[in-house]
Amino acid sequence: MGEGMSEEISRRGTKAQRIHQFLALFTPQRLGVSICLIAILLIGGQSSCSRNAASSKAEDLDVKASVFIFTLTDCPICNAYVPEFNRLYDEFFDRGVNLVMVPVDSDISFERAVDHRFEYDIRMPFQLDPDREWVKRAGVTTAPEAAVFSPSGDLVYRGRIDDQFAGLGKRRTVVTSHDLRDALEATLVGKPVPQPRTEAVGCPIPK
Repeated sequence: MGEGMSEEISRRGTKAQRIHQFLALFTPQRLGVSICLIAILLIGGQSSCSRNAASSKAEDLDVKASVFIFTLTDCPICNAYVPEFNRLYDEFFDRGVNLVMVPVDSDISFERAVDHRFEYDIRMPFQLDPDREWVKRAGVTTAPEAAVFSPSGDLVYRGRIDDQFAGLGKRRTVVTSHDLRDALEATLVGKPVPQPRTEAVGCPIPK
């Protein structure tokens, strides 16, 4: 076997192992609740997931909210937020919150998303949105931007992660408004989100 062929087999084996490790990090049942909720929101009664079924699954699994964070793999602001994404995931997942990253690059592929996840050590799972259905339903226009849905499928928050960035290239040294975190805390105790809409700062999502 030639050296080039050996290197190619090794490369493919490494990639397969990385994808296997990535898939092992999913929690299928709880992620499925989020996907089911979005399905009913998008296609209503035509979905095989009824609202009652989704709510029942959410209750059975103690899912109190689903968060979709829309990102672009080449957006510096999105990548700068990775440590905060990981903190949010570590803190809220065990409290009944599903957190899913939605990379929305126009040419994104599963392999590229996996590579980006490993490159930046992103802990939350991702879901691709090739038809921009989730983007449209959430009404997001900028990456990074978060959308929080209640177990019944209501959009209770949309906007920035926090006020870390005042504008492109304008990063604050002290974060004073933790908008997504505040929205989740309110949702977890059954209170209205204090500021349900905020303006995200980042890169425009391609149409």
